[in-house]
Amino acid sequence: MAIVTCKAFTYAKYASGGDGGAISYTGGTMLDDYLAKAEINVDRTDEKEYADGHLIDSEKIPTAAHMVMELVNNNENIKKDVLGMKEVSSELLLTEDDPPFVGAGCLFANRYKGTVTWEGYWIYKIQFAHQGVSGETRRDRTTWQHDTINGDGVAVKLASDGDVCFLAHKSGMTESAAVAWLKGHAGISG
Repeated sequence: MAIVTCKAFTYAKYASGGDGGAISYTGGTMLDDYLAKAEINVDRTDEKEYADGHLIDSEKIPTAAHMVMELVNNNENIKKDVLGMKEVSSELLLTEDDPPFVGAGCLFANRYKGTVTWEGYWIYKIQFAHQGVSGETRRDRTTWQHDTINGDGVAVKLASDGDVCFLAHKSGMTESAAVAWLKGHAGISG
């Protein structure tokens, strides 16, 4: 199966929850054509149990989720909402204030034997940082890296008796179902 595209960078400002109750968000936003590249990674720790000197059990426990987004369009709202930049005299300033926590996700299209299905990822609580921009000009060509943001997810507990989790994932969807799934996580109606 090959990933053929990514789209729909979606975020919503984290309002409350995740300590044994439902998470609530405000200001859900879906930006359809803003992604050049997306990466979602999960760190795991290997917990092993031994008896009589032999391994009897091994678990790969998730310990962190990370997201990296290369954004095609230099969207000022992303910089304000997700990175916490402040607008002063028509300039955006990156201050020493911590960026806000948000929920964030995106969609990937997979092609297998001519059939395209979509999968979605949603990180429940993540704090982004501006990784940077770079450009290079050599004679008659220009190389450009898009504006890149990266973030680390924070573990949340969705129910008082539930497991601690970092992200939600769903695969095998049509494109319209995947968009609806992602909008549902961000609290976007319609």
